[in-house]
Amino acid sequence: MIPNRSNEVHVIVDMLYDFIDGTLACRNADEAVAESVRFINSNPDQPVLYICDSHPQNHCSFSQNGGIWPPHCVAGTRGSMIHKSYYTEIIKEEMRPTLSNILTKGESPESEQYSGYEAVTKSGISLSDYLASLGAETVFVSGIATEFCINETAKDLHKAGFKVKVIERALAYVNFEGHIQTLENFRTMGINVV
Repeated sequence: MIPNRSNEVHVIVDMLYDFIDGTLACRNADEAVAESVRFINSNPDQPVLYICDSHPQNHCSFSQNGGIWPPHCVAGTRGSMIHKSYYTEIIKEEMRPTLSNILTKGESPESEQYSGYEAVTKSGISLSDYLASLGAETVFVSGIATEFCINETAKDLHKAGFKVKVIERALAYVNFEGHIQTLENFRTMGINVV
């Protein structure tokens, strides 16, 4: 990971194929990916962390198991993979997804985790501890979906005392009205929409 000279970190939430062109494809997904990559390349000294849904086949959120969602982001499938643009279009190698900067959520069959704040690395480091190790004070957030995982992640980061800046153009969403309402809620609670 690159040294953090600015006390800013970019957290990218669920830019995964099932949310882009798969079973839970969201609106504005391709544009969100492109804008997120542009933001990374425009901020070459800002560390990047990737939050990823990663579910077992028997996850409780899946409709066949009594949940409300179709199967998505099953570990080991294409749908659970980070979009290729983060590997091919990012100039700095250390900003690409690696085992050291990917954190996962939703791995337990019995629990739903919308917030990236609950994600951990393969070695068990929480997002909170990771951000502390980077000296983060401001967290930029991009990803999918505004009304769900972005909403919960941004709120939890805000509650934890970080200055949160949600990158509006780098968000995908389930429906436009919900997206706009969530952004308004962010502004009301003091989360910046940039």
